[in-house]
Amino acid sequence: MSRLREITANPYVDYPAFDRDVGRALDDGTVPARFADFCAEARAWPRHERPVITLAGCPIDPHLPLLDYSDPVADKRARKHTYVSEAFLLVYARLMGQEPIGYINVNDGDVFQDIHPWDRMADTQSQKALQDIGFHKDLANHFVRPDWVNIIGLRQAATSYVFTSFTRNIDVLDALTPAQREILSRPAFHTPFDDLSVAGANAELGTADVHPVIGGASEYDIRVFENRTIGLTPEAQQALYAVVRLLHRNKRRFRILPGRFLGEANNESIHCKEVVHYDDPADLRTRWLQKTVNVADLSQHARHFVPDRERTVNG
Repeated sequence: MSRLREITANPYVDYPAFDRDVGRALDDGTVPARFADFCAEARAWPRHERPVITLAGCPIDPHLPLLDYSDPVADKRARKHTYVSEAFLLVYARLMGQEPIGYINVNDGDVFQDIHPWDRMADTQSQKALQDIGFHKDLANHFVRPDWVNIIGLRQAATSYVFTSFTRNIDVLDALTPAQREILSRPAFHTPFDDLSVAGANAELGTADVHPVIGGASEYDIRVFENRTIGLTPEAQQALYAVVRLLHRNKRRFRILPGRFLGEANNESIHCKEVVHYDDPADLRTRWLQKTVNVADLSQHARHFVPDRERTVNG
């Protein structure tokens, strides 16, 4: 997909123009037929049975700047002048029938987000964290929860073993007792808004709603953020502990090296970040993945969008 290197529209300045350029690349046969056919087949897979797709050999930018740990988002916008990784993420979304969105409190609404440590958020449970992140559904208690999360690797040291680990929801649900499932289906749990959404000051979020852990977007949905979600009664908390144990028992690890990709159905699986080994702490500070969060239908969330920005959630 060398044609993606020719796309010059800047998605951080003019996303509609970038979207049009990627659309033209799709129309002129840039995408190999084998990849398009694979995506057409994958769209038909039962999401609860096959919620995660992993790929290798995906196109990324030939030259990537080392980002400033004190403000990697601003540095990326200033110094990344090719948009191959962004174009691939959009190509994949288009072929899979997904609509990428942004959040005004996350990188000021950028559609393409960086999983890259940031010094002032290094100790949070967010995409800017330096160390482990607990198992979570992305934006588990936000009023707009994505249907898919897609991640591509840009930089990771060969001697660093940092994994994105995931668990299929059905493996958790099948192991719960009927009594546990009944408790987990009650609105007896609370998850605060995620650290990054709270840190953004563009929109006031208020207080996150009380919610059930299972059910919601689909019968397989599990809404939880390890060590952040709490049960509001002793029996709810005990059922939550059971969910977390099962998430770890059934996890599978994937190391997102440069050019590798993980696409996850956010309502049918849950993921975490595990830092297993590294030789140099500096390698953790420069690890860089890029992601999009995506929905099936923009119109379903239109009431939550910033005026005149159809893909940007006002929160």
